[in-house]
Amino acid sequence: MVARKTRQYVETAVESLTLAIELFNRPSSTGREHATIMMAAHAFEMLLKAAIYEQRKKVKFSGSDRSFDLGKCVTVAETSLGVIDEGDRVVLIALKDDRDTATHDVIVMSDDVLWLHLRSAVTIFRKVLLGLTGQDLTDVMPGRVLPVSATPPTDVGLVVGKEVEQIAELLRPGKRRNAEARARLLPLMSLDRAARGETEPPTEAEINRTLRGLKESSDWTSAFPGVVGLQLVGSPRPSDQVQEISLRIDPKRGEVPVRPAREDEEAAAYREVDTFDRYSLKLSKLGEKLGLTRHQGLAVAHVLDLKSDKKYYRAKLTAKGNIAWQGLSNHALEHAKRALANGLDVDEAVAQYNGWSRSARGPKK
Repeated sequence: MVARKTRQYVETAVESLTLAIELFNRPSSTGREHATIMMAAHAFEMLLKAAIYEQRKKVKFSGSDRSFDLGKCVTVAETSLGVIDEGDRVVLIALKDDRDTATHDVIVMSDDVLWLHLRSAVTIFRKVLLGLTGQDLTDVMPGRVLPVSATPPTDVGLVVGKEVEQIAELLRPGKRRNAEARARLLPLMSLDRAARGETEPPTEAEINRTLRGLKESSDWTSAFPGVVGLQLVGSPRPSDQVQEISLRIDPKRGEVPVRPAREDEEAAAYREVDTFDRYSLKLSKLGEKLGLTRHQGLAVAHVLDLKSDKKYYRAKLTAKGNIAWQGLSNHALEHAKRALANGLDVDEAVAQYNGWSRSARGPKK
């Protein structure tokens, strides 16, 4: 018997997923992509909170009254509870990023892309629901209430390739429909970045670079290397009433293998990378990203010794050798999130950090 609060979360999740499916299947296109994505994301935030609450009786950030957001729920569900796997994480992080874009910007998703997102999300929802309550999806909604597609896509690469053709067409000389191309590009970038473990939204510089690349070349594998390793597969939990579709990362395909080219060497593809694009999170903003205060974030960074690892930390110095910028990578943010999910004591971290700060300053004169 699950807790009453858990049941409330589950009931809300089922309602939101039902609305998402209704919106997807509606004949009108008015607000369809934005509303479908928003409701689907809300469904998963509620369902994963149910799973977390059932085990921990807590769904709030440590030392804060702020409830977990979807990104935090996905991290805890994968790394601590094990109720979702790596392929599920890709779908849900892409869904989170699309929800954020749909809320604060503009997205355009073809039927294939939208179906791919929602159909694989329904499969994940069914799996988590079964594990949490023992209920199948058909116990809480009719089997006919599913995302309907006249011609369901069978390959992720074909879907992305078709979208890239549409984007390239919008960017052709004489059309210059950059705004429309950008809106179609963002969901593809969300999926690719989620597959590569990126948690931060793309910068405008990255979006513009990708648009330029697609304008110059129809080879989408260089622009979206993470998608190369995604496969559309059937679920290991078949159902007579529910068609199961999942996204999985295929290690044999994986990302396009790359290495830095020497100055005198020809390369098949180039991607300019600003070092500080990779360390775009200011050290002082870590606490905010973790749902903590600024001081608590600095304490977590200190206890985890993030500054000692070049994969996590980079500083920019002035000509006089003073620190002008301290940046953290997405790897650092994920490392910190995992540490908190695994029980890092924030209060103890703050105590250690305060003690180190006092000793670093030395005795008062």
